[in-house]
Amino acid sequence: MPKTYSEQEREYIDKRLREEAMNCMAAYGIRKTTVDELVRRVRIPKGTFYLFYESKEQLLFQVLMEFHKTIEKQLLEKAESLAGRKPDVEAVTDMLMDFFMKADEAPVIRLMTSGELEILARKLPKEELLAHFTEDAGMVETVVGKLFPAGSECAPELADQFGGAFRNIFTAMVYSHEGGKAADPGALRLLIRGLVLQLFEREAALPDNQGN
Repeated sequence: MPKTYSEQEREYIDKRLREEAMNCMAAYGIRKTTVDELVRRVRIPKGTFYLFYESKEQLLFQVLMEFHKTIEKQLLEKAESLAGRKPDVEAVTDMLMDFFMKADEAPVIRLMTSGELEILARKLPKEELLAHFTEDAGMVETVVGKLFPAGSECAPELADQFGGAFRNIFTAMVYSHEGGKAADPGALRLLIRGLVLQLFEREAALPDNQGN
């Protein structure tokens, strides 16, 4: 019969499982991260693991999404700090560049280039993946709305177009790691700044801003 844990014990075990899941993914990748290794590190019975997660894949996905939300939260906080004053091209470029570079330094990048994330995705319910991508698209819209409140009614259109463009930059950055190469910060900044310039031009042409 499984042991009953107090709420405090459950919080601690879950926290440790997530910590070690990230450590194992960084060290071994998704394929070689096993439930046996996770429970050994956290020092719990194997059966206890399944009180918290249905599978290894569910835990690893949750850990990756937590990391994703952390850097997104930092991006939104910076967008909010710029929202109180008229943003300029360089400030927005710096903000997005910092976001991209933090993402580039994360272990998850290696998982993406190795194809291991695709393996993880195939073993997860489609509902979980759909919820993540829907939330991701909403984040882009939120950032656009915070930076350009005058054009907030047109934010969905801007978010859709520029969100896709920024995702393409991210994809290019990810695959620059193939063959052991690192992302070129100079080239990355040129790409980001070019999109930011176009974003400012599009925002300036919105009806609410005409005549200002």
